[in-house]
Amino acid sequence: MLDSTQNPVPYTNLIATPLTESQEITFAITDVQGRYKLNLAEAVSYQLEITHMGFSKVTDTVKFTANSQKDYYLQKSTESLEEVIIKQEMAVIVKEDTITYRTDQFKTGEERKLREVLKKLPGVEVDREGNVTVNGKKVTKLMVEGKTFFTGDTKLGVNNIPADAVDEVEALDNYNEVGFLKGLSDSDQMALNIKLKEGKKKFLFGDLEAGGGIKDRYLIHPTLFYYSPKTAVNVIADFNNIGKKSFTMQDYINFEGGYAAMLEGSTSFGDVYSSDFAQFLNQEDFVYQKNDFGAGSISQQINPKLRLEAFSIVNKGKTQTRITNSLTYLAEDNLDEFRETIQENTMLFSLNKLKLRYQPDDENDLAYEAFIKTSNGDAYQNLNSFTTIDTTLTQIQQQPKNVSVNQEIRYNKQFSYEHTSTLIANYKYSDQETDNDWLFNQPIFTNLIPFQQDGNFFNLLQQTATQKHQATLDLKHYWVLNNFNHIYPRVGFTFLDESFSTLDQQILANGNFNSFQQNGFNNDLNFLLVDNYIGFQYKAKAGDVIFKPGVMYHSYFWKVNQFSEEIANQQKSVWLPELNIEYEISSAEKLELDYQLKTSFTNASQYANRLRLVSFNQLYRGNENLENQLFHSASLRYRQFNMFKGIFLNANLNYTKRERSIRNTTQIEGIDQVSTSIYTSLPENTYALTGSLTKKISKYSFTLRGNINLSDYSRIINNNVNDYQSENYRYTLKAQTRFKEWPNLTLGWEQRFSNFESETFKNNFTQINPYAYLEWDFLNDFIFKADYTYNYYENKNTNQINRFEVGNVSLYYNKEDSPWGFEIDVDNVFDIQYKNENSFNQFIVTDRNIYLQPRTLLFKLSYKL
Repeated sequence: MLDSTQNPVPYTNLIATPLTESQEITFAITDVQGRYKLNLAEAVSYQLEITHMGFSKVTDTVKFTANSQKDYYLQKSTESLEEVIIKQEMAVIVKEDTITYRTDQFKTGEERKLREVLKKLPGVEVDREGNVTVNGKKVTKLMVEGKTFFTGDTKLGVNNIPADAVDEVEALDNYNEVGFLKGLSDSDQMALNIKLKEGKKKFLFGDLEAGGGIKDRYLIHPTLFYYSPKTAVNVIADFNNIGKKSFTMQDYINFEGGYAAMLEGSTSFGDVYSSDFAQFLNQEDFVYQKNDFGAGSISQQINPKLRLEAFSIVNKGKTQTRITNSLTYLAEDNLDEFRETIQENTMLFSLNKLKLRYQPDDENDLAYEAFIKTSNGDAYQNLNSFTTIDTTLTQIQQQPKNVSVNQEIRYNKQFSYEHTSTLIANYKYSDQETDNDWLFNQPIFTNLIPFQQDGNFFNLLQQTATQKHQATLDLKHYWVLNNFNHIYPRVGFTFLDESFSTLDQQILANGNFNSFQQNGFNNDLNFLLVDNYIGFQYKAKAGDVIFKPGVMYHSYFWKVNQFSEEIANQQKSVWLPELNIEYEISSAEKLELDYQLKTSFTNASQYANRLRLVSFNQLYRGNENLENQLFHSASLRYRQFNMFKGIFLNANLNYTKRERSIRNTTQIEGIDQVSTSIYTSLPENTYALTGSLTKKISKYSFTLRGNINLSDYSRIINNNVNDYQSENYRYTLKAQTRFKEWPNLTLGWEQRFSNFESETFKNNFTQINPYAYLEWDFLNDFIFKADYTYNYYENKNTNQINRFEVGNVSLYYNKEDSPWGFEIDVDNVFDIQYKNENSFNQFIVTDRNIYLQPRTLLFKLSYKL
């Protein structure tokens, strides 16, 4: 595709419409060299339309009997803007950071939800949980008609929005909701905006689904959506006992801002991932699960300058699990332990958000957000441990409670083209309590815990409590010196006040308490941290390369009090340089280098320097002498999106080197472990290479995806420094079809290799998972879906091999133009009892059997509004 001066015209849209009804519409987009490729049926006449903004439309009628090449020349348009009528007929439109998909060009008829539509768009991938990537980049925000859908996480939207309501999908790279910050803040967000069909822009739509099955299984799942230009209301509910969890650990991580946001915070990552709430969500395999889930959101344009967004998510869950472990302790002459854990958890939690956004004009943007999170639960656990030396029987009851509030005010002001500022004020409050009741058949840690003989059982009560106040004020200014040079000064501070307490004591049969205080137990600690920082980033553009060096100066002050006695009082300053280089080879090909020196503090619990019980065979003691962790992080990323060749390529190389870390040193005797945190400069390096390559050929796509994770590090076990090397390799080969008239099949092969070694031992594990997914739309009204995975695990050191098969099938019937649908759904078709996993750390190799929910048969009835 050339212009009148013989220069290529990239990203020109071509659409070939067959003049007979038996063929499909075909589209193409030219690459940076102006090349295009259309797959047309032989001896069929097509009307070809060629469009590009700023050029006159070209229309042609073509008919080919063999592979042919034809060049077209575009002429500059002479029409005024008022005379141009744009018809949105192109299947894909690429314009700078935006890719627009006309979904009707890709639908094949069996789509029920948005996820099935997205899977058929070029460059878009959707995993089984509902996470979406576009050209290898993860989507971090989902919108409908420009309004944030619930939390902005993709899962609730792609799994619930009806496919027939979707008209267009916009993929917005480098998305920023504040228009005048685009190009300044260098947002790396990928957002999806779902545009609805005309009849759905002011309409109530959704699905009502109910089902019942054997063994009293049930499902009730209504989804209701209302949209109008000013108001959007969404309601999703899910009540079931078939093991369908509507809110997962990944959803919770995304709700908290994602992994990147947590890693940048001083203490939040550890708090989020280790909380009782998160541990409940992390349970993905179980013998029984019941979930009552409800979510509602509203987006209201109060007036042209003020918008309200709010949502609430409530989930009550009950989970029963059974796990058996065969453990080998490498530090104790390969002592073996068999452990069985049977647990029943109940958890009630709510996540709530309120956001007000005020935009009085194009130069001011003010937003207030409030997040409120609550949770409480009960957990009952029977844990039985057997070794050749001893037998320990343990009953545990846990009752966690948590409430947290996060408020933020964000003000953006554009004073002029050259000067823009962002001010963020944030306050977080959290209060978490957990009561643990341990019942042992015999005393544990007899040399450390002063149990009194009191009948046949020994009852230990433990109370832990954490209360946190954190305030942050951050000011950043964007100074545009000229079109090729920017400077971004930044200043701010963070104030953290965190209290942590533990109480471990024995309750006797007569109701009296046996205190462990004199034996080094119990904590009442306050941790105070102040972080003042100042720095800048410099941004320069030279041709197709953007350089962004920067440096931040942090001045830290922290103080630790234990039982009102000051045990630590320190000050420290750190310089944190950073460098980012982007080379935009073309608008569809980019290379990026990123380096940062990062630092972080741990939470108050690791400063608590007195003992507390963690498990029946684990005690932990913190350390008041801990300081900030310091590590180098570097990454090299490459991305290519070539519609002409049908190639989508992504590669990421990451390297992390830790200079100073907080790590545990462990003393092991038998299976008993006592761990203490230390501040160490022991070497630790991590290397990670991930990549994916997708090639599309006609109705087929082929994908190669893989990752390599290598690490070398040292740990202290029984006062000895041990060096370890860990290697993990994983690759996936996948082939997919995209037919309209024939069944669509996905075939894949996934393989993992894990090697873990030190001077005294070496462990090797292999896992192989061939899999297949089938979607078949037949007889116009039936949709058949099936998935199958074969699992092969091998512990090469012990020659232990485990094989099992997992399969699910469903048959859905919906007569055309009828709102009623009927479905038979079978999970765990082969009724396998458990799956096998292998894991290892510095002193334990574990072979684990995780018991699964039995086969579930469900008959569903649905009604589409």
